[in-house]
Amino acid sequence: MNPRTLCLLIALLAAVFAVGTAVWLAWPGPDLTSQADLTRRPVHLDLGDDGPDEDPDAPGGALPPDVVVLSNGVRLPFVPSNCHADTQASLSCRDLCDADDACPPGQVCAHRPDFGFRECRSLRGFCDDASDCMSWETCHPVDTSASGLSLRRCTRLGLRVAGERCSASGPEPEDTCVPGLLCLQERCGLPCDVHDPDTCTLGTECATNAFRVRGACIPSCRDRPCAQGQRCEKGYDGEVPVCQPFVGPACQDDAPCAENQDCLRGFAEPSLDTQAFECRTRCSQATPCARGLTCDAASGYCVQPCTQDTDCAGPERCHVLHPRSPERGCGVIAEGLPTVLRR
Repeated sequence: MNPRTLCLLIALLAAVFAVGTAVWLAWPGPDLTSQADLTRRPVHLDLGDDGPDEDPDAPGGALPPDVVVLSNGVRLPFVPSNCHADTQASLSCRDLCDADDACPPGQVCAHRPDFGFRECRSLRGFCDDASDCMSWETCHPVDTSASGLSLRRCTRLGLRVAGERCSASGPEPEDTCVPGLLCLQERCGLPCDVHDPDTCTLGTECATNAFRVRGACIPSCRDRPCAQGQRCEKGYDGEVPVCQPFVGPACQDDAPCAENQDCLRGFAEPSLDTQAFECRTRCSQATPCARGLTCDAASGYCVQPCTQDTDCAGPERCHVLHPRSPERGCGVIAEGLPTVLRR
């Protein structure tokens, strides 16, 4: 292309750009006064959830369709539509199939683990033998289909037997129940039906799972005393009372503290699995501590200063009194003292 032709082409493009810019600047744009009034309701973005949107203007606010309120007032989310609340503070669920032939190819009519009702489940979720599982798992029988087929699932190998402490999420065999047992309330137990009070043997009760349908028979202290060094821990509403180890005075049970003391509760070192209790004397400028003790201003309790564990009388240890504080004092509660300034 010669220089004359190139110059003509550049001039033509410049002219087209100038005309387009002039037209764009001259266009008045949309009439904003005719747009919809969005001030009456906030804009709601649909993020793709399948359930219907909750109307924020509805009186009291409607519950999402997968939330069920139990007879004791507890709200359970993510509940299947074929389950409803019963009169026993749990769920009652309807089976979705009654025979393997009612399911599509490659599926069987089996129980849903958390809820107990039958539904069509893929055979790919089960195993034939240990070769289908990881090295730390075994192919263990877990269910029988509606037509009598024995179903196995890859289950973590564990060492804890019925009644022993466990961790539902612990990766180590030492924290896991043996195959066939469930871990609920940090105890291993045989599976049970919460609707059948006679499922568990004498001395055990059915501890429910999160959905109040399936459970595990764990040792209960409701009608029996605990061993020396343990107390019957009631836990949350609906939980089975179990014996828990503790150190310090039983000041929340049958040995209350003195009138000028408070019963503090925490956990003891080194594993923090053992509960700890202390009777702490309240103090202030008007009510100083006894000889040998100092008044911790941040908590308002008397403490014995220390620099090492040997300065304390067992089972007390030398703990940091407060986070990010160099002050130390004798006690059985590993977390130190509460930061509550008493006047």
